[in-house]
Amino acid sequence: MIRNMEKGNEFGSFAETISALGTLTKLESAVSAAIKNSKTPARETRKFLKCMSVEEAGNTALFQFIRELFRRVGLGQMKLTRNDIFRYDLAIEDSPVAKLYPNVKNKKTCYITAEAIIEFFTKDLGLPGNCEETSCVNMGDPYCEFTISLQPLAVYQLALDPYDKEIISAIIDGSTVKSLATKLEMSDEEAKYRLGVLQRYHILDEKYAITEIGDTYQKYGEGMPVEDEDFPPPWKDMAEITSAISASTSFAEAFTETAKEDAIWEIKEEDIVNLADEAKKSVSFAELISKQIKDKKNE
Repeated sequence: MIRNMEKGNEFGSFAETISALGTLTKLESAVSAAIKNSKTPARETRKFLKCMSVEEAGNTALFQFIRELFRRVGLGQMKLTRNDIFRYDLAIEDSPVAKLYPNVKNKKTCYITAEAIIEFFTKDLGLPGNCEETSCVNMGDPYCEFTISLQPLAVYQLALDPYDKEIISAIIDGSTVKSLATKLEMSDEEAKYRLGVLQRYHILDEKYAITEIGDTYQKYGEGMPVEDEDFPPPWKDMAEITSAISASTSFAEAFTETAKEDAIWEIKEEDIVNLADEAKKSVSFAELISKQIKDKKNE
């Protein structure tokens, strides 16, 4: 996030810059702690991936957890606005991150939010991809919106379970749609639902015949199964996650308060520009501050 800052005065005055950077590093620490404690079992991710509408996906336990987790971290209240098979759009109407850049106009600023979203999807859901901020209030848009693009193979591997794979094999072997429920010992409603999911993922066409994608998946995709580990979903112990988030931000809060009360060095106009230049070369906020303190000690 820091490396994306181009001008120190995007945050306002130098004092406001220090305060904003302190807030950003608190967010960075909170995100790291949240993701470390939010590994989600594949069965819950699968429920989310199989949803046929935005409303259905938004009501899953997983998305409710995502929304609450990122609210507690401090990134704002998220709303799901789109759910395609490999793409999800999230909107934040009142982004706390965007407010940290009061002087920015016509530019997207919520880098940390996009990075946090894709890190969660990759590390906690097993769904690698990328996330881009496509709308931002600092661009004049009514809200900040983020587009998540997921790697198709990872989605297929997680979304389809052994029953789905049995349906694919049965259809390839010549079973009729009407005989599937009996053959696989499931209700007609479940069979219909699963067939709809397979159509949504372009495994079956509108006539329930195997597509080229379905044939390719059958040949190659099944050789890389996802291990369904049996462990409780993270929302079963939200208090523990909240505690980890709180603990991770304690140092950042202490630094921010110190910066407000006592100047570490004399504030000069060129310091703002120098801080921005060093920000581009630093991996984290802690590294940036360390460089600044060392430079002042050597003067």
